[in-house]
Amino acid sequence: MQDLIIQVDENNNVIGLRPREDFYEGKFIHRSSHLLLFNSQSNLAIMKRSSSKRWYPNQFTFSVDGTVDDETTVECMKREIKEEIGLDLEFKELFTFRNKDNTNDEFATVFFEISDNKITPDEKEISEVKWVKLDWLKEDMANNSSKYTNAMLGGMKVYWEKYGTQLPF
Repeated sequence: MQDLIIQVDENNNVIGLRPREDFYEGKFIHRSSHLLLFNSQSNLAIMKRSSSKRWYPNQFTFSVDGTVDDETTVECMKREIKEEIGLDLEFKELFTFRNKDNTNDEFATVFFEISDNKITPDEKEISEVKWVKLDWLKEDMANNSSKYTNAMLGGMKVYWEKYGTQLPF
């Protein structure tokens, strides 16, 4: 069965559904959902994408990344949290930003949650999980940006503009 995801216009209005493969060249805009998962010690979980991923293999990204199928960003986030890290979490929406590079064009919605539940990463999606402090991440992203996905770099820039190196709530 073909994987269909939502195509949107320049204003994030839904146009319709397209096969996932149509989006790999960055010629069409889609929606995505991302999770910033912190633990009670204010450490952020970042995930290294597996080498088999089409977009950004072997790069670090948000705790959870998901492309929106025929669903809302919230439904996508619930599904992806379960699939990628094996948890069932409540979460809050923080912001949406535009992420665009030569292979990807998306409106990315970033969510937030705090949990000390054990992560069980899907090995097809994630090759490594790291827990980091926000100030360490900010410095590492500045010094080693090629280790991170474009969405993570852009999303964290928006996060730091809004919240600094503090938790949002």
